[in-house]
Amino acid sequence: MNDFEKVVFTKEEFSERVKISPVVESDLKRIITDRMEQCGLYFRVFSRIKTAASMERKFEQKEYGGAHKLQDLVGVRINLYFDDDVEICRHVMEQTFEVVDWSTSERSDDEFKPTKLNGVFRLPEYLKGEISADTWEMCIDDTFEIQIKTMFFEGWHEIEHDMRYKGEELWNSYQGFSRYLNSILATLELCDKSMVTLFEDLGHTLYKAGRWSDMIKSHFRVKMSDVSLYPEVEELLNQDLENVDNLAKAIYKMGRVVLVDQLLKRSRRVPINVNTIIALLNDGVFHDSRLTTIFRKHDVYNDGREESFAESRHYELRPLTRQTSFQMCTEVDGSRMKPIAAARQELGAAGSRYSLQEARTGAFDGGLAETKTGAFGGSMTETETGVPESGVDASAANSADISELGRESAGPDAQEIFAACVRQIYDWILKKYGQLFKDMPTQPSTYHADILAYHVAVNLDYDRSRMNMHVRHMDPEVGGRIWYSEASLEINELGKVWLCVSNGYAEAKKDDRPEQEGAGIFFSYPGYYKTIVDTIGIFNSLPCSNRRRIIREDGLPELERALQDRTRNFPIVMIISEEDEDGMMDEDWLGQFRVSDFTRTVCRYAHVLTCYEEVGKKLLENLQEKAIFTPADDRVFDAAHFPRLYIFWPNGDVDDFGPEDVENCSFGRHLEARSDARTYDIVRGGQALYHKVVTDLRDWNVSANMWNGFQLEIMTEIPR
Repeated sequence: MNDFEKVVFTKEEFSERVKISPVVESDLKRIITDRMEQCGLYFRVFSRIKTAASMERKFEQKEYGGAHKLQDLVGVRINLYFDDDVEICRHVMEQTFEVVDWSTSERSDDEFKPTKLNGVFRLPEYLKGEISADTWEMCIDDTFEIQIKTMFFEGWHEIEHDMRYKGEELWNSYQGFSRYLNSILATLELCDKSMVTLFEDLGHTLYKAGRWSDMIKSHFRVKMSDVSLYPEVEELLNQDLENVDNLAKAIYKMGRVVLVDQLLKRSRRVPINVNTIIALLNDGVFHDSRLTTIFRKHDVYNDGREESFAESRHYELRPLTRQTSFQMCTEVDGSRMKPIAAARQELGAAGSRYSLQEARTGAFDGGLAETKTGAFGGSMTETETGVPESGVDASAANSADISELGRESAGPDAQEIFAACVRQIYDWILKKYGQLFKDMPTQPSTYHADILAYHVAVNLDYDRSRMNMHVRHMDPEVGGRIWYSEASLEINELGKVWLCVSNGYAEAKKDDRPEQEGAGIFFSYPGYYKTIVDTIGIFNSLPCSNRRRIIREDGLPELERALQDRTRNFPIVMIISEEDEDGMMDEDWLGQFRVSDFTRTVCRYAHVLTCYEEVGKKLLENLQEKAIFTPADDRVFDAAHFPRLYIFWPNGDVDDFGPEDVENCSFGRHLEARSDARTYDIVRGGQALYHKVVTDLRDWNVSANMWNGFQLEIMTEIPR
């Protein structure tokens, strides 16, 4: 009776919780291959990682629970050419990994089935770390399995397993055919034994004939290079035949496992040939001074030694290609620095000027806070806590209005905004790279430093109100990939603070793969940009806001100006909804497309606006009349075709989606990226439209031609 409760998991649970890096399988295979090649054995290695479906089946078929755990999450099969190599291979694996258990197939004297040796080994600790921690909570052991078989038995075992083992009841009814198959299996087993006997008999014949090189090749049956036996060694072996226990006989009588042990003991791989085989046996067993002198003279372990793969491998150096993961050029308006302006006024006449020195040292850093007032004032309501997704009433919404669409005149001046941005950018660099560059000043200043793949360059000029910076570092997980971030900050000729940001990576193009994968995987903006948007405030044709905004009719002129602004780098998402019988904004047509959540997701690179049907129709009419936007047909002015969602792209293109698009939308949502596989989840309806629009906005951002950065692929330093 089992002393544990059987546990069962679904395929979905295994798929979600058991995450295995491909390096686990590849490294185990590499380690085993290296050790087997070091011994010179003839072999083939195959491997696999157990799939979620396979784990589900095995848990259903077997009793797993308590201390009884699945032990073959990763499996390796070693196929050998000689039957007596099975035990040698077992010996090699025991010298390589920590053994947990061995098992072998049992058979009676009157049956034939494959000789299969199974070993369970503890995963190397560094590879265990490449597997998700949840794995060990699912009755899975931190082990892997090695199966050792001969080629003959491997060749027919899969057929026998599928055609007879899985259909045993069929064969029981036709004993003649089963007996016929057994005779074939017996022949194959005899072939395994006969191959070994053949080479042993041949080796003995060659020993009798005094053909020492051929004797060694036939007896030890390892991969060796075609090298002639040193003449001095051959002469010594011939002369020593007069002794009863002569050297030639000792070599012939030596077991193959002794040679394998000597090969494994070497700190580096040695060339395997007739000379090194005798030298290894002499060093480990014979200790014959005559042989020692001969081999020392020839430097036997380096004579004919070829470079290892690692030593001879040539890396083709290819140029690194920059790929953008985020970019933006925008005005920084200081609209979220209200506490600084108020503090400046409290200083009085003598200290009313918020000094540049205070800005440099961050004296007011603690005062940076997000304002709760919107930008459109009476023309637009900006909710403070987010608006319910349906039944929205603009008049009843908790909101804050200001009198003008633009920025308040009482806000901080350009020098204060510039200094606050400098502080945020520099603090981000200091926090990220300060541990590497110990001499980096704590206060914003010009600074350049390099440590191998890490680079920091800051050019800061307060007098000219200009800051340029570039930082880069290697990817700790993906070899050959370099991440970078660049920023340009200045007060332009119009007296506005202008910020340009470029974030991305560079890597060599591999084979014929596309140079850039989807933005959904790599899209990311730097932390300093987020902080500047959230605590200082930016204006990109419209003020940036992380709260949904409802536009009214008197806000249309400013919105139309924003749509025509050639400096705009923010797409504008306009959601036009119908009014229900209670005068509320009905957004049920969007399904699971949550406008407030969507706004918070895209607010730092897109504007999100909502309005009622009448305001939306008026907007579209104005755009058509002024040739700002010309619809493809008249359906946008037909009330029957509202509600709709529009995206006004900075380049003048327009996308629009209606209820039918929401209902029919599907999206392959990316869940996991791996070098050898990807997992997707298909969503539909409003949730699918949500992901589609977010992905479209991000793809546009990384592909737009906003700012090319400092083009460091051809420059060594950034401009001052």
